[in-house]
Amino acid sequence: MAEELKPHHFNQSLDRGLRILDLYSRETDSLSAKEIADRLGIGATTLYPFLHTLVSHGYLEVNGSKRYRLGLKLLERVGEIERVYDVRAVAREQMTKLSRSIAANARLGVLYGDEVLYLEQEEGGPAANVILREVVGLRVPSYCTALGKVLLAFLPDEDQARVVGSLALMRITEQTISSRQRLLDELRAVRERGYALEVEELQPGSACVGAPIRNSGGRVIASISASIFASRARGEELPRIVDAVMSAAAEISSRLGHRAAGGAEK
Repeated sequence: MAEELKPHHFNQSLDRGLRILDLYSRETDSLSAKEIADRLGIGATTLYPFLHTLVSHGYLEVNGSKRYRLGLKLLERVGEIERVYDVRAVAREQMTKLSRSIAANARLGVLYGDEVLYLEQEEGGPAANVILREVVGLRVPSYCTALGKVLLAFLPDEDQARVVGSLALMRITEQTISSRQRLLDELRAVRERGYALEVEELQPGSACVGAPIRNSGGRVIASISASIFASRARGEELPRIVDAVMSAAAEISSRLGHRAAGGAEK
């Protein structure tokens, strides 16, 4: 449930910045500072700090004629929103099939800073791992989850080095990776084989298999996983679980427009 709106929580400065953005439409694609000030009923001295801040963050751009238009940062944010909602909608059917076929909890996640943000889940019944039942919206460490290992493994090298370098690598269980070099070696292995395996690194008794979801351009934008009891990850059925997760990820990627050339991408 959303937090109840309270008058004393209202921020007038933020409100004014958002009202500036709301002035733009299909009919009004650029405005001068004077036009903005007149429409808001404020003076130029009051207005300029807002304009400068919006320009510095990329939400507005100013051309040589000193006219302001919406910046590319807004397009970037729209793209992120569409990406999240598209992948959730496309993934649901495959998550249901996956969870039922191997009696596992299927989960969908994206990288949010240096953490994994759970976007969706599908329960796999009593035989599945029931730990962390309500996970949608939850953020967990990336380095000790299969979803996170996948997302880190397929980052561009520069981004991966930056994110891994910022991780605290706290030991959550006895199995948690706490060495940066060991994590990098693990991510290299994940990238080579195309899936991640985590056994009791986040929670005792729990294991997870994750695989990448790609968009039409081949970029990994999310990952899907099957959460199971650790005993299943150490047993003979692990190959079947891995195949099921990778097949589900490939099908979701295909429906997002990705076409793999010559088999799984590395």
